[in-house]
Amino acid sequence: MLTVRYRRGVVVEYGYDAVAFDPTGLTPHPAFVSHAHADHSAAFKHPDLWKGSTEETRRLVEALRGEMGINWGELRPGGSTKVGEIEVRAHNAGHVLGSLLLEASTPEGTVLYTGDFNVGDSYTMEAAEGVECDLLVIETTFASPLFSFPSRREIALEMVRWAVFDVIPRGRIPAFRTDPIGNAQEIITIFNRYTNLPVLTMGNVTRASDVYRAYSFQLEYVDAESEEGLELLRDGRCILIAPKGSKLVLLSELGQTSLGHASGGSGLTPDRLEPAIASGWAAIMRGRSSKPFPLSDHSDFKGILRFIRSCRPKKVLTFHGTALSQGFPEYLRRRLSIEAYPLTARGEGVTLRPRSEERVRRCCEHLLLELRSGFIYRPSWLMRAMALRGYSRDETQEAIRRLVERGILTEDEEGVKLI
Repeated sequence: MLTVRYRRGVVVEYGYDAVAFDPTGLTPHPAFVSHAHADHSAAFKHPDLWKGSTEETRRLVEALRGEMGINWGELRPGGSTKVGEIEVRAHNAGHVLGSLLLEASTPEGTVLYTGDFNVGDSYTMEAAEGVECDLLVIETTFASPLFSFPSRREIALEMVRWAVFDVIPRGRIPAFRTDPIGNAQEIITIFNRYTNLPVLTMGNVTRASDVYRAYSFQLEYVDAESEEGLELLRDGRCILIAPKGSKLVLLSELGQTSLGHASGGSGLTPDRLEPAIASGWAAIMRGRSSKPFPLSDHSDFKGILRFIRSCRPKKVLTFHGTALSQGFPEYLRRRLSIEAYPLTARGEGVTLRPRSEERVRRCCEHLLLELRSGFIYRPSWLMRAMALRGYSRDETQEAIRRLVERGILTEDEEGVKLI
């Protein structure tokens, strides 16, 4: 039986083989990492655990968190690797540099794990495309009608208007807080493309952007804590991009100290920074102290639905949802007539192709067409041969059992043969 469970990550099991997608802790199975965001790449914390990912993901993890890619194997979009009878295939996820959709293909069926993904427009990434599968395990962060993101161009022009015609003329510095991987590089691209303003980056935004540059992304920026960056901050006609959650007041103190300005002088002071937040969550932010921009490297509600339709799954399991997306599985059942439910921490098994009397009968017939008198066949070979005809391991085992009971086949330690 092919099963999918949530056990410190998404675990796909087939027979005696298993793989873990984006495990959150130690796992006994080979681990495949969809992308470098910390909530998906915890496997890199464990040197003894084998990890599979793109080279870009490994480089980003090393640059931002210092976790080394030991026991690591490379995956590329379009490539694959085998773990027993499970073949893991990689597809572009359209999310951030190096991000993947991960497909587990078995003789019984296919499971597609999305991780975070984006089918929308982007200044830095090619959009993800659907992959036909039997079972879809899908990230549902923004799986609510509340999340409908404007086009990238609309968001970009609004960012530029706010910074150039509102904030800077008032003698203040636009300061965007955002995710260091993905959104930050899009903001750099936007201001490089539509303005001549210098773009300053802080901390992990700088380190992630350096990795993007190493893969031929044309990004122009200056580290805010360099001498050049501090001079540009004092001048004020610039854009600042900082990691979300960073305390901008610390940069203000650094600027005053490094530039030799006393408090109250013309240096960088906290009240000169005009904060903004660039995130998909900005779509529902109202009345906050930061200017919200709904820039997201995730798909919105309509994009998620479009992706699901393109995958044509028999079943859908949802994960990484919030209270806002709790009703999404019911929505899929009602509106798309697809069996769907959350993948919970309890762990749930899923049989993709339950056997039927008619299918077992036909499997018996196909087995007899496959077998030749005088030859001994290993059960694993028969499983693979019948899988090519569309039969599951369970159906093949049942067919062999029935043929043995009827006296047509004999089975021993060496294998199966015609009597």
